[in-house]
Order: sequence, then C-alpha cells, then structure tokens
Amino acid sequence: MDVLDQQIRADPSRLERLEELEKFTRNFVPQEGLKALTTIPVVVHVVYRTSAENISLAQINSQIQVLNADFRRLNADANGTWPQAADTEIEFCLATVDPSGNATDGIIRKSTTRTSFGTNDLVKSASSGGSNAWPANAYLNIWVCNIGGGILGYAQFPGGPASTDGVVVDYRYFGTTGTATAPFNLGRTATHEVGHYLNLRHIWGDGGCSVDDFVSDTPTSDAPNYQCPTGHVSCSTTDMIQNYMDYTDDSCMNLFTSGQKARMQAALSGSRSGLANSNGCGTPGGGGGSCTDTQVTLTLVTDNYGSETSWTLTGPSGTVATGGSLANNTTYTQSFCLPNGCYTFTILDSYGDGICCQYGNGSFTLTNGSTGAVLASGGSFTSSSVSNFCLGSTPPAPTCNDGIQNGTETGVDCGGSCAPCGGGGGCTDVTVNSEGFESNYGIWNDGGTDCVRSTLRPITGAISIYLRDNTSTSVLTTDALNLAGYEELTIDFSYFAFSMETGEDFWLQVDNGSGYQTVETWASGSDFANNTRYEESVTLTGTFGSAVRIRFRCDASNDSDYIHLDNIVIRGCTNGTTRSIEAADVNLTVEAAELDEAAALSFSVFPNPAYAAFTVKVNEDGCTAKLTSLDGRVLLTQTLTAGNNRMETANVPQGMYLLVVEGADGSREVEKVVLRH
Repeated sequence: MDVLDQQIRADPSRLERLEELEKFTRNFVPQEGLKALTTIPVVVHVVYRTSAENISLAQINSQIQVLNADFRRLNADANGTWPQAADTEIEFCLATVDPSGNATDGIIRKSTTRTSFGTNDLVKSASSGGSNAWPANAYLNIWVCNIGGGILGYAQFPGGPASTDGVVVDYRYFGTTGTATAPFNLGRTATHEVGHYLNLRHIWGDGGCSVDDFVSDTPTSDAPNYQCPTGHVSCSTTDMIQNYMDYTDDSCMNLFTSGQKARMQAALSGSRSGLANSNGCGTPGGGGGSCTDTQVTLTLVTDNYGSETSWTLTGPSGTVATGGSLANNTTYTQSFCLPNGCYTFTILDSYGDGICCQYGNGSFTLTNGSTGAVLASGGSFTSSSVSNFCLGSTPPAPTCNDGIQNGTETGVDCGGSCAPCGGGGGCTDVTVNSEGFESNYGIWNDGGTDCVRSTLRPITGAISIYLRDNTSTSVLTTDALNLAGYEELTIDFSYFAFSMETGEDFWLQVDNGSGYQTVETWASGSDFANNTRYEESVTLTGTFGSAVRIRFRCDASNDSDYIHLDNIVIRGCTNGTTRSIEAADVNLTVEAAELDEAAALSFSVFPNPAYAAFTVKVNEDGCTAKLTSLDGRVLLTQTLTAGNNRMETANVPQGMYLLVVEGADGSREVEKVVLRH
C-alpha cells in the first residue's frame, strides 16, 4: 500500500486507472466452463552482492513449487477450517522463452554493489544497480535481493508502470531452502505478494472494521495479525488468520477464498490478460511477448444436456483454453488472440450423442475475426469432433519422410502412396509418436478438468500430465491412429503417484474399433507406491485398425489424488503392408514389462454399490475372490467358477472394500466395491 501511495502521488492518473480496474472487477462475471487454467510465465531476477544473496536454482524451484501448490489449493497444510477455500486455477512456470523468442531458464543473475535496495524500485533498473524488467504483459517479474529495513517483500498492483511491474522478495524469505529464514521460510511471502500483483488487498482492508478488502467471503478485521493467533476475534467475527493476505507466519497461512479467486481471475481477464496469451512457457522461436496476431472467436450453443459437453483448444504452445460443466441450451462466446501456427479444436460429448440434433440444436463455430472465415464448425457427432486449422503462413506440404503419418500412409512415413518403411520382409520397429508434453499435448487430448498439462511435480523436464480423482474427466486419449499395417504395438511411459489411496488405480485402455478394452491396470498398494517414479512398457499383439485410440484413465476418490504421466512413447512393429480389419479380428494380447500376468482374466461386479450380496462374473474357472479392507485385511474368500458367483456380505459392515480376483495362473485383478446396509 505504501508503494501504491507513492505511485499515486507521483502520477494522479494512477488513481483513475485503479478506479477503472475496480469497476471492471465489480462487473466481472466469469463464464462458467469457459475459463482456462492460466499458467503465468515467471522470470526471476537474482540481484546479489554476496554469495548468500545469489540464491541457488534449488531455492528458486522450491518457490515456484510453493506458488503452484498454494494457488491450486494443493498445499500440504490445507484444511477444512474455512469452507470457502478455493483452487484459484492459476499456475506458474519458469519462463522457457525470452522476449526475443530464444530459449531461457527463466533466471537472470545480476551482480550489484548495492548493500540493499529498499522499496523504491531501484532493484528494477540496471542503471541503479538492479535488473530491467522483461515485458510486463507477458511475464511476471520477480526480483530477489536484499531489500533491507526488515521488509519481507512488496508488489505492484495492476495498472502501474510496466518498467516496475512485478514482485520483490528479500532473499531471506524466498522459497523453502537455502537462505530461507523462519518463521517466513515456507515461501508464503511470494504467495502474498503475487496475490497483490493479481489485485488482492490485505485481508483487513488496510483500515478499521468499516474498511473492506473488496471480497465478500473474507470476514472483516481491523488490523493485521502476526504469528498465529488462532481464534482471534475482531469486528465481531473470527479473523481469517490463515489467509495468505494476512501478516501471520508462513506456517499459519494456507488459503485463498472463492471471492479472492474471482478477483484474481478478473485481473487475468482485464489488465493482466496478456499473461494468458504469453508464449513465455512455450517453444523457443515463437517469441515471448503477448499475442498480436489473429483473434479467433468460439461460439458454442449447448443442447438439452450441456453438462455432457467439454472442449479443448490446443496450439503450438499447448492448451489455449478448455471448457466444461456447461448449462443447458445456452450460448457461450469466447475470443482468443492467437499467434500464427496450427491449432486443434476438440469437442467431446460424454454420452456419445453430440450436441445436435436429437436432444436440442447445439452447435459450435470458430471464426477468424480478421477475415470472418469459419475455421471450424459442427454439432452432429458422437463422442468427439476434432477440427484442425492454421493461422498465418501455410505449413509445409507433407512428404513421405516428414515423420508424420499423412494421407494414405498406413503409418509414420510408411505405406500408402509412399514406399513402405520396412524395406521388405520381417517386422520393423517404428516410433509412432513420442511425447514429453513440454510444449503441448501433441496427439494426446485431455478429457476434461481432471486431466491437465501442469508444472506440478513434473517427472522430467518442466511439465507433465496429471490425471486427478475420478474417471469422468480423468482421461488422456490419443487422436485416432491408423495402425492397419502394424503387427505389434508397445506403449512406454513414466508415471508418478501422489496421494493415491490403497486400491485406487489407473488403467491403460485401447479402442481398436469395437470400444475401449482395459489392457492393463495399476493399483496403489499392490503395483505402485506414492511419491515414486516408475517406468512401464506394455506390448499388444494382434490385428490393428485404421482408427485406433489409446487412453489412460484414473479411478480415485474425489480428494485430489494424482497420477502424473510423462515420456509416453508409442512404438509399432510393421511389415509394411496394409491390413483390413473386421470386428471379429479384434483380439489383443497384452504383455506388461513389470507384470507377468496376461490380460485374459476379466471380471465384473454388480450391483455396485451392493447391499446384502453382490455377484462376481468371471470369464474362467479356478479363480479365487478375496474381499479385503483398504488396509489389506482379508474379510471373505471364495472360489469362483466361470460365470456368475454370488458373494454374501450381510455380515460385513458398510464401507469401501477391495475385491481381489486371482486366476489359476497367478494373474490378478482388483476392483473397488462399496457396501451399504
């Protein structure tokens, strides 16, 4: 607030701009289902005189991790004290592209002769011993230095000078390791200051009980709190001392509220909208500035079942925006400022009947704002519709050896109008696709809000995919792949589990023309442990079709359980010939690199939830079923025969259990069962 007062005194128009921002914020109404997860590129300016002030990369990374955890409500100390606590849907990444479009690690190190900088922005200028800001419309600038005077940090509200825009944090209160000093050693100083940067005021409103922070779901207070005075009452209400915008110790803070989220989202849709269109965390060569190219407008009309519809727009730098949880029979409009390049718009319907025309007259249209040309449109489809379009220069014409499966090619640089890549005879190994998700999704498509390309807990590089919670939106699926010339398919990938409970699992599924088959399952407690990296390889043999889809699904409870996926490589073995496929030809054999069991064993449980009993339908004799508690205690054991088998559960308390079915050959499958009385 002192910095803001200084700016207003120096430039009275600063107050007018601030009032305009407040008017925009008051009138801002987010369009539910059309708000993308925003990733903000960060450049850290380390301005140092001593070696201690020249903080390590590990310390910088620890701060980025804290920002991501705090703003996504993934912090380990999150609790239910305040039910209005919210995931702000804002993430952060160290920039990978500088303002000139060159590769960068997002860190600027600048030696200085100054012993301290104070709060007058000297650290933000090279002429005064600091470091010049990168473009404020495309990057969050964070300066780390010796501020002095007992100041932990300070920030500039939106609407101020671009040359000084950003956040300053003292080197002793940045991150969680190295020079980070208790009680401000958990990275919450930067969380607090970035809150200001996104237009949040102090929780007490910088005044008495009659002065508010412009957020309705934070209780009024008359002064800051220090340390951690749990239960402190002022203005006749209990103070929200756990809010990041108070002055309490780092270990006391743990939340932003829904109202604060809305206020920050308003800033990202208004004065800080350039951050959402920045290529700062994209691919070098595209430029790091904000978009100045083509405006594309999406008009989406939902049918009678809008909640079934979701969509994703992806481009050269990854996901541009996603939408879901839409209202019925409603028109949504959203515009995007897109740099030149090629894009994919994918719309999904979870029921499989599209958005037109049996249950309403839904439709979608993507329009080029410069020319008025329709880039993509439709509405009548089954489960999905994928549209590709390019802006700016036309991409190079496909060739027979461009590393892409084009036209009539039966594989990558294989068959069709091009010479077979096998060279005649035998089975030649071909890499169909390799994706690390650093710049975009590639051939993969997210299934909704619980599948996100994220900087949280990356397996390698800076970004991985996470699948979270239950199967309704926790899906990562490839485009339709033409694999008609392949004899064998191998999927290699890395994964990392976080907070998965015993028995919760994820699956690999393949749709070879007759619906998805689960070809492998990995369960917590039996196949993997949390916080450990695993490498998997699954091989399928059989006859493949011309529109094969591969899918990962997560099945977990709705309390932020995560499977992170990375380094997915799809390899095929082909003899260079094209095969036709009939429904009867679908017969896949599965070999898992870490598991000996085949996928021949399959079973189903119904009803689920069950009451006094449930039925286990198994496809082979000689199986054994064990009903276990989540901690592994065996409660019931029963031998199964092929067909339906009834298991009596009247004497088992209601709750969630695991049904483990073991085949005669040692194969093993697990399913969750819910019992009710």
